[in-house]
Amino acid sequence: MTRTDPTRAASRRAAAAVAFIAALATACAASAESLGDAISLAYQSNPTLLAARADLRALDERYVQARAALGPTAGVSEQHSFDDSDVDQAASIFGPARTARQTATTDTAQLLVSQPLYAGGQLETAVNAAHAEVRAGRENLRQQEAVVLNTVITAYADVLLWQNLQTIARQNVELLNQQLAEAEAKFAVKENTLTDRAQARARLAAARNSFVQARAGFADAQARYLAAVGVAPGQLEPLPDLPGIPPSVDDAFDAAGRANPQILAAVYTEQASRARVAQAKASDGLRVSVSVALSQQPAAPYVRDQNVRGVVASVTVSKSLFTSGDHVSRVHEAIEVNNSDDQKLSAQQRQVVAAVAQAWGDLAARREQLTGLRDQLENEEQAFRGARIEERIGLRTTIDVLNAEQEFQSTKVALAQAFHDEYLNRVNLLAAMGLLQAELLQPDIQPYRPEQNLERRTLLSRAMPWESLVMALDSIGAPHLAANRLTGELTESQRPPGGSAMPPAPQWSDLAKYLIDPTGG
Repeated sequence: MTRTDPTRAASRRAAAAVAFIAALATACAASAESLGDAISLAYQSNPTLLAARADLRALDERYVQARAALGPTAGVSEQHSFDDSDVDQAASIFGPARTARQTATTDTAQLLVSQPLYAGGQLETAVNAAHAEVRAGRENLRQQEAVVLNTVITAYADVLLWQNLQTIARQNVELLNQQLAEAEAKFAVKENTLTDRAQARARLAAARNSFVQARAGFADAQARYLAAVGVAPGQLEPLPDLPGIPPSVDDAFDAAGRANPQILAAVYTEQASRARVAQAKASDGLRVSVSVALSQQPAAPYVRDQNVRGVVASVTVSKSLFTSGDHVSRVHEAIEVNNSDDQKLSAQQRQVVAAVAQAWGDLAARREQLTGLRDQLENEEQAFRGARIEERIGLRTTIDVLNAEQEFQSTKVALAQAFHDEYLNRVNLLAAMGLLQAELLQPDIQPYRPEQNLERRTLLSRAMPWESLVMALDSIGAPHLAANRLTGELTESQRPPGGSAMPPAPQWSDLAKYLIDPTGG
């Protein structure tokens, strides 16, 4: 058996230790500590978001293809053939009948370049429709980004909530342990009854069960965080401020009409289908194209050394005369698709109005609830303190103290939940307005710019100077494209009347003091 060199083994162990420490440091660095860190990580690595960006890049190619139809096409063909033939020759005065064998190779080559000049408007409308579809796709990507951000923020807030619920449950167990110890001591000297001791034990058992549930809820929240962000949560910082809440609900509706990605996607989708109507109408129009063909072929069969080279320039004019109803059917189909998109925009506006109104109302109600819960908690704290003192001098029973303690702890749970819900209500309102973006909470993030991909993909077509000329020629006599009559703006008739005033936002920095046991145990 070969003995291992101790020095070499020690070196390998040291190298492995260094690698482990480096990997651990990398993992710790990747662990998100703040909400901005979590958003940055998800923004760069969330598979759902990356798939949506790939879908948009694929949609960009439709616009590239529509632009490519304005430019020339070129093709080359080459044929190499070999001919081996037996030719029967009849008898003549020069000789008897015989069979002659002839062999020949033939090389034929052709280069064809074609450029469309006019298509009755099909070229121009195809470009316009594809561009509108790309813009709709960008808005759909923005909506997907908002969904992912909402998921990340919710997962982050859930982890903090269950941390706070664990803290409250642990404080409750500690407090009831002290309460049970006092009940046991009083029972030993006959100052209270077996019932008092049993009540204290029952409340302690219930508190321990609540702590177990809070611990399980925290584990579930960590799993959801891992799924949303991509890494397990570390020691998370408190939730940061969330700016962008407008002063009035009318301002919220105005923002939604201008920025909501679902409304804007519906607007651009309608524009695209309207352009497709004009494209369908132009499909049976006049088509004009020019072509140049360069060819080389043998002058005659079996003549190897004589070739004919030619240049043929041609202008092709074509127009369909009868399509058995296909053209009319396609026009009607395009019109009905556009009618459907028109109604879908109206439906989308209604849904966004309902979402903004609901988010606004929920946020206002949650903030009012927070004010009431803070007042309730202060009074219950005072009642609990007083009940403990009065129980020690015989003015209160053990169950009075236990009930006061339970009400106090339940309100702490409700307050932590209300802080959590108020923050997510703000997130929902920003999402409904279309303002929930990564830059809102992480200004240093490098946003994804979908227009850069399209600019890069259309460099070739933009380098052709005659493209604008073909577009201008194609627009002559093209079917009339209806004016853009739809926008995302929400009119007064589309908005619900009135709206509650928004109470001031709570200070998240104050939450910790409500979760610390003010009785000091």
